[in-house]
Amino acid sequence: MRNKHYQDFVIVKSSGTPESFSKNKLITSIKRTGLPKRQCENIAEEVTEDIGEGYKTSDIYRKTLRLVRQRSPLAGIQYSLKRAIFELGPMGHHFEIFVAKYFEELGYKTKVGQIIKGKWVNHEVDVIAVGKDVKYFCECKFHNRMGIKNDIKTALYVKARWDDLKNGPYGGDLDGFFLATNTAFSLDAIKYASGTELRLLGINAPSDKSFLDHIKELNLYPVTSLKSLNKISKRILIENGFILAKQLTNKSEMLYKLGFSADVIEQIQEEVKILNRGTI
Repeated sequence: MRNKHYQDFVIVKSSGTPESFSKNKLITSIKRTGLPKRQCENIAEEVTEDIGEGYKTSDIYRKTLRLVRQRSPLAGIQYSLKRAIFELGPMGHHFEIFVAKYFEELGYKTKVGQIIKGKWVNHEVDVIAVGKDVKYFCECKFHNRMGIKNDIKTALYVKARWDDLKNGPYGGDLDGFFLATNTAFSLDAIKYASGTELRLLGINAPSDKSFLDHIKELNLYPVTSLKSLNKISKRILIENGFILAKQLTNKSEMLYKLGFSADVIEQIQEEVKILNRGTI
């Protein structure tokens, strides 16, 4: 067993780039699940004892997830949320629907994949969100690989589209433009967005409460969060219009018709109950 105090080593990120291992960073990531501070520290301590030079972040993640799940099933779902959103891919369409569900939960009526005429050209708007006396357009950027950041070029591109749409025949009542992603934004993109009123939704935005924080708060966990589902089962549900786990509440008969066994249905419903309760 490795010396638990030995932490001066390099690990390999999912992008293939090396970085120094940080136990404090690991503890911070576990704390986001809502587990008590002492439990988070104990989990990080146990993980650190078994890793060393050259370990991949994916290996560290799997070990940490297993230990978090042992403490709390809900905490396990929260810890794996970022990866669950990745599993909505590989295409970005289902992520667009997921983002639309987010706006619907906030009280907006939504449309997905609409062609809107700008001043000079037509644009496909991923999500239109309409509330009382307010209308937002949202561009969705889905990435299939972790570690990819949305940089200043993405923010500039979206702002340029916003300007053309705002000056077009249907832009008079447009109140703002969102850029939503399943990854993070670069510091330059965040700085530019704050100065141009471009609204960001991502792993590290908004700065006060990230998109992931909002998802947890609103109980908008995707079906890919459910441990009881394998990849094929997740795809079946997504293709049948079930994007959110809570859409499966009391849907045992429907799940049976889709070919799920009684044992799996029971596991699904138990996980959904845990999410709906929302307590660690």
